[in-house]
Amino acid sequence: MIRDQGDRPRGGRTRMRSALLMVLTACGVLAEGGMMDRMQHCSTHCSQEVQCRARSHSAFEFCKETATELNRTTVQGITISTVMKCEQEQRCSPHLRVTALVQLTKQLRGLALCMLSAGMLETCRAVTFPRRNLHRLTGQQVLVHDDCFDVRPGLDVHVTLKTIPSYCNLTWSHDLRVPGCNNVDLRKNVPECISGTIEYVVDSERRELSVKVSGILEDWDYRLRLCLKGFICRGTSEHILIKKEEPMKNATLRYSRALPCLCIEGWSSMPDARRTQVCPFRNNTGELWKGVTFDAEQEALSWEPECPVEAVVSLCQSAGELDCHDLANSSQVVSSKKVVFSKVDPHPKLCVKFSTAAGSWVKCPFVRQNAAWDLTFSSVAQHQTVTVSSYINTKVVWGLCRNSKPMECDQVASLAVEKFKPVDINLTMETCGPGVCVQVRRTDVNFSVQVLHCNFQCSDGYPDEEKTGNGAPWLLPSLCCLTLTLLLAFSALMIFKKLN
Repeated sequence: MIRDQGDRPRGGRTRMRSALLMVLTACGVLAEGGMMDRMQHCSTHCSQEVQCRARSHSAFEFCKETATELNRTTVQGITISTVMKCEQEQRCSPHLRVTALVQLTKQLRGLALCMLSAGMLETCRAVTFPRRNLHRLTGQQVLVHDDCFDVRPGLDVHVTLKTIPSYCNLTWSHDLRVPGCNNVDLRKNVPECISGTIEYVVDSERRELSVKVSGILEDWDYRLRLCLKGFICRGTSEHILIKKEEPMKNATLRYSRALPCLCIEGWSSMPDARRTQVCPFRNNTGELWKGVTFDAEQEALSWEPECPVEAVVSLCQSAGELDCHDLANSSQVVSSKKVVFSKVDPHPKLCVKFSTAAGSWVKCPFVRQNAAWDLTFSSVAQHQTVTVSSYINTKVVWGLCRNSKPMECDQVASLAVEKFKPVDINLTMETCGPGVCVQVRRTDVNFSVQVLHCNFQCSDGYPDEEKTGNGAPWLLPSLCCLTLTLLLAFSALMIFKKLN
């Protein structure tokens, strides 16, 4: 409330003004709290039995200098709120209610209320006081009330209040956003906001959704469908039509994948009807990572999100059930576009990692197939051999590593391996030392895993001196006994032949 320090209302006028201001304050609190009043008809009226009238008014009017008897306290206690005009159930429309406390003077014949919104011309209403009563009521406080401005849900409006006649420094403005269709009252009673309430039951085995609809717009059919929600909800099936005559508003929808953006969408058949969506699988993020594909001819690994998702997609090498080491320069940020990794080695340990704010998921598309190339190890005499065999023409590089943290590796040589023609790598006995590993990886692709083999079981092919001297003390007596037995048997056989 704005009030000059020089104004000092006295007696009954003080009590009357206080009461009126308390009413205005209460109205303001209700408006701020989101509680919406209802009315059957809009109206314009004034207190103190003043027979004020409302009519349309021009928005274009020049102002003039303020009279000496008028100041900013002439009009105060201005409140603007939203109410609903309801003809019957589900037949309501939002209106603006403007109230103001006006001190009547001979120079003031009324108030002009103007509303401006985006894309529309400014409209004004004039509330005028009867001239015959102005002399008798001069100096009294009158509460002016008007609620005939029809507005749409969610509209931003600019409301201006001016005096009649228009004085240059006696103008009040206020910006207001009309509650949108998310407001409970509007969602149940304003036709353009009524979209119905959808309930569902999921049958995972049959991949079916049993849907029940309530609170829909009367006298109109209702439509249902499944859609993938992104910037728009893209339909995945035909519409199901529920007739307005049907007492039970039920339907069954079938789905193929339980994607987090798969939603049930419903709307009335009226033109430009508001739509509502519920997404039964919105927390099923893991379903997104099942679409990894591989083009063997192009050696391209790709994934395209079925739903919009903010994720980092990278390649990694599996190191057990709970660990996967990222491959260098393989990370890609994705939201809705297809991700492609070109020239990828389809090795069982090569995996795809998906990272979001909710966590990380790892998918290994080649885990159930044989590698295109492989290593075998053999140890003969004093020679260690690594054999590289391949089902494709490829190139590999191999090196020796020391099993430390971090692992240190030295590249030794690069090899070309032809299809079905194994290549042997001859190693020295040094590889039998503790902590020595052989590392091999493909070099003719952009992304490949590193195959590491450590802890070779070596044999030099010669008997151990310690084992020969002391390791088997029973061996020599056993040989002597066996020789003696054979000689005795041979002598007995010869004697037997002579006797016969």
